[in-house]
Amino acid sequence: MFKSKCIFVLITFMLITAIPSAIFAQVNPEILLGARGVMSLNLNYSSDDKSSAVSDFSDSSILIGFRQKLYNRFRGKLVLGFQFPDADSDLGQIFFHQVFLQIEDESNILKIGRSRVKSALIEFPTLRDDDALHYTDVLNAFSSGENTEESQFGNVLEVTHIFGQRFWLRIHGEHFTETPVPPETSETDFGLNSIGMSFEYRVPEIQKWNRQVLDQVGISFNNFVTDREGYSSLIDRALKNIVFSTILNVHPDPIHFWDVRHQSIYNLGFDEITELNSFADMTRAKSLATFTSVRYLYRKLERPTAQISAALGYKTFPNLANDTKQLEAVANAFYRLGEKFDIGLQYQYRWFKGDLKEIFGRQGSRIQFAIIYSIDQSWNNQFDDRDSLLNLEHGYIK
Repeated sequence: MFKSKCIFVLITFMLITAIPSAIFAQVNPEILLGARGVMSLNLNYSSDDKSSAVSDFSDSSILIGFRQKLYNRFRGKLVLGFQFPDADSDLGQIFFHQVFLQIEDESNILKIGRSRVKSALIEFPTLRDDDALHYTDVLNAFSSGENTEESQFGNVLEVTHIFGQRFWLRIHGEHFTETPVPPETSETDFGLNSIGMSFEYRVPEIQKWNRQVLDQVGISFNNFVTDREGYSSLIDRALKNIVFSTILNVHPDPIHFWDVRHQSIYNLGFDEITELNSFADMTRAKSLATFTSVRYLYRKLERPTAQISAALGYKTFPNLANDTKQLEAVANAFYRLGEKFDIGLQYQYRWFKGDLKEIFGRQGSRIQFAIIYSIDQSWNNQFDDRDSLLNLEHGYIK
């Protein structure tokens, strides 16, 4: 009898202590940690026989995220993240590039805060995401051009609907940083100065193993609301950009994999811009920029091991009388030493003609030796990895 009572008390105690744990396990948020260290030795050469060597850790970043199941089919997400900006940037020692809240279900996403603006539809296999910025991104029409981050990050308000898990319709309003700050505005002015929308076809992550030939195709419209002199209509003052992109798996072999990525950006520009004297002129002159890459990936047993890629970018300004154009070639190779620990070598060549020659010089090149380490960790797992924190960062071997 005494033994039976002891067993009953023990079972009761275990149930009492287990019930709160079960309850809290349902309401505690999922905690995410993402980090990426990008260290490189940059050797720069220019046409005026100037050279330099720089130890570069820019774009290294740390992100913390929290995800929570809501009282319906939706879930909420908070992300806080910062990165180290470019060495010649005036953004300070660290730059908060991801601070946003997101509510989503299977087919709808609402995002508000600070994050990556929709200046590009796809990413290319370069060491850093700004290595070919003038070809891969719609340039910030309000920036002085000193900081590449001003064309990549801003305050965003995005609404996305996904049809059949493959077709993404996104409407976005954004505040691009203005530098220098106009004297008639306040430094705390975060009004939307860019609006647009995009429509994309994407193969879902859970089906990428099937390696269909068409992986992604999309088009977007980006419009900067400028202070164009002599025009009062919002349509006339809007600086319009059209972006088209596609990714093709040209040899979808599970081990020896090849893909081709392409993006074109057509800037309708303003007719009154007939010469380039500043970065602002470059963003507001009519232009056509294209960037195409070919990538080989060795991926045995679904584990990426090595990657080699080559890319070519071309940009022309048809309204300028001085035959202004620019060209960039990028070649690199990455090798995985261990889990998410890579080494890489990249070469860049840049060539300018016309007005751009007076701004950047005739040509220049750069060699980079790099080490990259990524961390993607989670606790109290509750969800899938569609929203992995490292998806917010520039990718490497994958």
